[in-house]
Amino acid sequence: MRSKQSYRLLIWSLVVFLALLACGISVDTGSEAPENQAPPTNTNPPPAEPSPLPPPTDTPPAAQPSPTVQDAEATEPPQQPSPTSSPQCTVLQDLFFRSGPGTAYDPPVRALEPQTLLIPQGYNPVGVPGGSWVQVREPQANLIGWVNAGEQYVDCTIDLTSLPSVAVEPPPPPAPPKTGNSAPDGSFPDNLIFRDDFDRDYLLRLYAHDSNVGEEDGDGIAAIEFTIRDADGNLVHENSEETSGFCVFGGGEPACNTWLLEDYIYKWPSTGIPVEDGVYELRVRVILDDDSQGDGNWSYELTVDVN
Repeated sequence: MRSKQSYRLLIWSLVVFLALLACGISVDTGSEAPENQAPPTNTNPPPAEPSPLPPPTDTPPAAQPSPTVQDAEATEPPQQPSPTSSPQCTVLQDLFFRSGPGTAYDPPVRALEPQTLLIPQGYNPVGVPGGSWVQVREPQANLIGWVNAGEQYVDCTIDLTSLPSVAVEPPPPPAPPKTGNSAPDGSFPDNLIFRDDFDRDYLLRLYAHDSNVGEEDGDGIAAIEFTIRDADGNLVHENSEETSGFCVFGGGEPACNTWLLEDYIYKWPSTGIPVEDGVYELRVRVILDDDSQGDGNWSYELTVDVN
């Protein structure tokens, strides 16, 4: 009976011990461990030794770039400096591209359309016959020529007067105006014999004589008067000849004078008025030494085309 009670007491003691051990509570049994029993093994790892601190320094630590930024810089190409834009001119309206600075350099090399880009290279403040002109390179065709520098023609990103002046050969003289004429219309005495000679260089030379006097040019002719008026009746030229040959611009001994050319512009010789395209009246009056039958008096309708 006593042995059963001892056995039960031992079992309950063991259950209590295990329960306390599971809860982490140390139990002192009151008995010393035998000398030959090994101390309990500590299963927890020892604490890690702290790393030694680096020695002190006066240099601040270099900033370390983050891996994300470093990777981004490695994949992007290095940034190139933007090139300096060169001066240029933009054509604002249909414009002729010429071989020299002025309309006297005719015919034009080509025509340029609006928004064409040109590279300015030189400048001439006074072209032929006038106006300011800029020497340019047309990059599409790689041509060098001249255009009018007026602000209504080109818009440039540079002060054109800062460009170097460019020496150029003078242009060849322009061709004289083209003319056309009608048949003469007026009064012609029977004894007046005449022949008209229209020419592009000297316009008109008239051969005339009085058949009652002789057969040579000028026989019986006192004078021949020439007058030219524009379509509005304004006088643009006049001349009087008393000896043969009878030329509208004078001369005639032996050759007639030609059109007046000043600054590459054709002008009417007696007035200096520039010749313009249009219709004119050319009137001729032949004064005879013997005016018993009257004088010759007639006109031509004259058309002029200044190229």
